[in-house]
Amino acid sequence: MTNFSDETFLFKEIKNGNQDAFKFLFESYYPRLKGYASRFVYEEEAVNDIVQESFLRFWEKRSLLHDASLSSLLFAMVRNACLNYLKHLHIVDQYNIEYLASIEGKEELYHTDLSLNPEQAILYHELQDQIKQVIDRLPSTCKEVFLLSRFKNLKNREIAEKLNISTTAVEKHITRALSYFSKHFKDKYPLDIYIIILAWLLNDK
Repeated sequence: MTNFSDETFLFKEIKNGNQDAFKFLFESYYPRLKGYASRFVYEEEAVNDIVQESFLRFWEKRSLLHDASLSSLLFAMVRNACLNYLKHLHIVDQYNIEYLASIEGKEELYHTDLSLNPEQAILYHELQDQIKQVIDRLPSTCKEVFLLSRFKNLKNREIAEKLNISTTAVEKHITRALSYFSKHFKDKYPLDIYIIILAWLLNDK
């Protein structure tokens, strides 16, 4: 039986599509992620759905992953998914990078929080500018699809109908856009900032 305890090896095997490696990851982190999500969302069924869907998105978009901490990314994705869930309950008015609220406890966050204190506000505005730069460089259709998906909250089917293209084409444009973002932020920023952006990108609306 393969030993996946080394995170670097585990990360590589997951990127290569090794389902046994992904099963190991799921079994290793599911209890901790469920406990973490329970701090945001109190309905057990919703918590289970959030964690499972986060793992599913992680697996589906594994090709976009570069060098990053698996635990950091998973916790960031679950946190984003929880806040997105609360937004739909009208508890949180809006979901964006600034709502990555801090939380204390046994499972600390594995990345920098973008709460808007003076120092981090500068970083937040810088990241906003960088996001805009990447969006502006996207090919026209790719850009339109990405904006409709990330900022207009349209589902892939709705985007396909609106632009008169196939859902497969929509998925390809979104994947292409995510690749642009991933490469841009991986090269320009430290790992903790890269993880924030990557988690934001991987969490579907």
